[in-house]
Amino acid sequence: MASDREVRKFVRQWRKRYPMPVDWADDRANKQYRRSESAWLAQFLGASVLKRRQVNALIQWRFADQADLRAQALHGIDGPAAWGHARRCIKKALAEASSTGALDHLLGEHGGVPGWGPAMASVVLAACRPHTYTVADRRAVRSLVALGRFSPHSGGEFVRADWYPYLSACREIAEICGVPLRTVDQALWAGADAAPELPKKPG
Repeated sequence: MASDREVRKFVRQWRKRYPMPVDWADDRANKQYRRSESAWLAQFLGASVLKRRQVNALIQWRFADQADLRAQALHGIDGPAAWGHARRCIKKALAEASSTGALDHLLGEHGGVPGWGPAMASVVLAACRPHTYTVADRRAVRSLVALGRFSPHSGGEFVRADWYPYLSACREIAEICGVPLRTVDQALWAGADAAPELPKKPG
């Protein structure tokens, strides 16, 4: 397992390289993007319920380069009845004190929003409660595994059972580094390309 010093070095190195961790994107360009993203995310801070256009925007942001997952998430809010159900689920999740309970209110498999898994459910939580939650992301998992701070239940997709230990690992790193959870999320995402690929889920 990486020491606290190594974790601090990792976060310090990679937080500046989000969202374009490539040699041709300089720190100033990335900094400007982070400022813009932060200003945009501010609209969700502390919300107790979201408007449909806001949820649509979060889906577009989360799955910008994943058309299939984007369509799946959008289907869960498509139409008056679907949106009414999704709105109630979101309201319950944002009022829930338990981190696992909050996620469950949004998960399609638990009666939440149809088609929503941890990736989308966590985006709503992280956008509205950034001091408490972070985004469930496979790239971030790769970084956490490389740092020896997390062991996923599956080599495949992020599953519900991963949520609490993943969130706990991110919170621990935030405390070690003295930075917000969103900064940890950004560093883990950016540093993923330097981490080994996780094995694919069998079958």
